[in-house]
Amino acid sequence: MEEGWGDDMIDDADGFLGSLLTIEGIVDARAMINGPNGCRGYPAYLSDRLLPRDTCLTRRSFEELFFFGQSRIPCTYLDADDYIAGSTAKLSAILPLIAEKGDTLIAIVNSPGASLIGDDLNRFIRQAGLARRCIAFEDAWYSKPLPAASDETVVALLEWLSLNNLPKVKRGVNLLGLSLYQRYWEGNARELIHLCTLMGLHVICKWTGSPVAEIRESTSASHNLVIFPEYATKTAAWYENKFGIPPVISPAGAPIGFSATEVWIRTVAAALSVDPGLALDYLNSQKNRAYHIISRSSHEASSIRGLTFGIRADISVALPLITWLYSYLNMLPVCIEVGQGGDEKQHRSLIRFLEDHTLSSALGVSAESASPDFYFAEGIFGEHLALSGVCRSYFDLSNRMYTDLEFIQRALIGGVGSLMLLEYIFRDHMNGIYSE
Repeated sequence: MEEGWGDDMIDDADGFLGSLLTIEGIVDARAMINGPNGCRGYPAYLSDRLLPRDTCLTRRSFEELFFFGQSRIPCTYLDADDYIAGSTAKLSAILPLIAEKGDTLIAIVNSPGASLIGDDLNRFIRQAGLARRCIAFEDAWYSKPLPAASDETVVALLEWLSLNNLPKVKRGVNLLGLSLYQRYWEGNARELIHLCTLMGLHVICKWTGSPVAEIRESTSASHNLVIFPEYATKTAAWYENKFGIPPVISPAGAPIGFSATEVWIRTVAAALSVDPGLALDYLNSQKNRAYHIISRSSHEASSIRGLTFGIRADISVALPLITWLYSYLNMLPVCIEVGQGGDEKQHRSLIRFLEDHTLSSALGVSAESASPDFYFAEGIFGEHLALSGVCRSYFDLSNRMYTDLEFIQRALIGGVGSLMLLEYIFRDHMNGIYSE
């Protein structure tokens, strides 16, 4: 399989953002940037919108140095003189102020420029008496893709936390690979927890959306359910090497679409020797709902067949989406770009599927040259193609362009996510027909 879209795509989100969102995804952790103020605005906005905290309602307490009116991700606002003389004064001033906020975990992350100054961040941490609460990231894997940097950040946090080797909880599991960056991450977590509960499993820690206390208890899990391997391959290996917790990875990719969700349920049930019956019944009820709606809309359903789609995503998302849209809706993939990393078995499964259905020519084709009807990718790419008239519609797979006010908690995962995807495709297609 090709290595992915490569390092030449400068519009891809980078490892710096991945590290910050990983830290901010822990509900009682705070990331702070040692760097200029321009580095913090966007990640501070995203973290505040994607995982709100009570502090966002008391903004006056953050109208002070280093916070600039935002409750998340303070920074040392380095200027030109600091890059020459060092950031000693500002680091000495900011750390006590951050400590007063009461966060369980504080992470100092150097901006790319600040990493060149060479300040000893750990020395400042010790002088502030925060060695037990504060970790330093001298560099944040700037040149790595966002998922890989997220993975590295979690491993660094695990090493720093010095977790205890707790007794294993029978049928206790961790959910690995969730990220604030992923579209509908919160609804995804809720759906996964529901499926686990139906199988008699107890979710100990999901990392994103978990407090530090749950992370400390994560070593008691009997298995790690790796939902998106791109974000958690090294994390899963760390847990297995340090605490003997085996990973469970579905060969069909993330549970996106009815078929991949069923495979995921059966894979998890087999690995943990539990009954998948209730989870499958729950999934079947949603499959039946989709069937009855589609069967009563024969005209709309028949007009979906043969529509083209493209995808630009990690393999754990691309594999289930491609196989489901092709097999379930008879839609045709015409351009497929897959990111770096991920599970090798899933890569091989995609190649086999494309070869078996004579679709291999779509692999590596850009959307600009294929002009698909629907496009599944980060919104920044989909918006560009839609405005350029290259694709008719796009589905945003990330939160990078998060601007919507979403009151209903949606999901991309499981049966709930399958129904949401179907609604998007049918509604958008019919709106296009009626507007012509």
